[in-house]
Amino acid sequence: MKTRMNKTTLALCLVLSILFLADSIPVGAATVLPEGLIMEDTFRPGRGRSVGKVQQVQGDVVIMHGNVLKGYKAARGTRLYKDDTVMTMESGRVRFRLNDGSILSLAFETKLKLTKSVYSKKKKRRSSFLQMALGKARFFVVKVLDFKRSEFKVKTPTAVCGVRGSDFILEATGAETIATALVDTELEFQSIEFIEETPIILKDFETSSVRLGQRASTPAKLPEEEIIRMKKIFIDVESDADSGTDEGEDIQTELDDDTGVDDVGALGDEMDLEKILLDDVGLERDFKDKKGYLADNTEPVVETIKESVIESSKDSWSDTIKESVIEEIIHSELPEFPDGPL
Repeated sequence: MKTRMNKTTLALCLVLSILFLADSIPVGAATVLPEGLIMEDTFRPGRGRSVGKVQQVQGDVVIMHGNVLKGYKAARGTRLYKDDTVMTMESGRVRFRLNDGSILSLAFETKLKLTKSVYSKKKKRRSSFLQMALGKARFFVVKVLDFKRSEFKVKTPTAVCGVRGSDFILEATGAETIATALVDTELEFQSIEFIEETPIILKDFETSSVRLGQRASTPAKLPEEEIIRMKKIFIDVESDADSGTDEGEDIQTELDDDTGVDDVGALGDEMDLEKILLDDVGLERDFKDKKGYLADNTEPVVETIKESVIESSKDSWSDTIKESVIEEIIHSELPEFPDGPL
């Protein structure tokens, strides 16, 4: 009898322990935060130059650099870097500004990765690629009409959005993506499964969805009250966009400089194109067609640069890399995400 009571007591203690641990973990953390993530007390910058800065935080928001399982609590002024993942918890919301002036606002339980963000005012070039695994986000993308090259794409598990200057909202799960265009917006939206087809165009206050394995639905107008409800989920972006930057000359200095281009140490990451080009998109066939181009052109360019600058200083070498290698990669015919007209 005593043995049976001891077993019952032990089982009860185990159940209570599990319940206690479950209560101590924020709802949504199990899906938003990667398994094994360790929270650090002191923020450490990522690699290369900053590509943006946090403007406002509400609740718990975590930032992770690349694939390193170390998390940092986001705060106003926290710098963002290439390959950073921004994750909001159950009650967390965050707004941040990229160096091209675009503003992103993430609602609760959202996971967004800054896969690539290159902005050069001098060279008139912008190239931004983001991956949104789940959640809800609003994107206020600045228009750059006189740039030679301007790309801003967002990839979700089921869809790809391409914009040049727009205000829109994305809601993503593993099975469906819903895109909603706001005022003065033209948004390209298409299914990853049918990436070779012409994308649909969403204009002011139109919405469309892509379910797993299906094409984008026919655009439909949303009533004004629904648009108002959706906007309330996010930290406002319109007041900041209308009044200009709230960080004065600091942001302006970034806008006038080449940003998002890593220093010498990150050259290997830039050359690892297959990771970006083929990431869950199904472009293996297209990559094979371009593989010969990489072998015949990119590698000789790198070797030539190394030989010509071997006696140069670190800064000079970094500038040559920026001018030659990065330009060669970005302006080649290789797709960087699912192709589709912008």
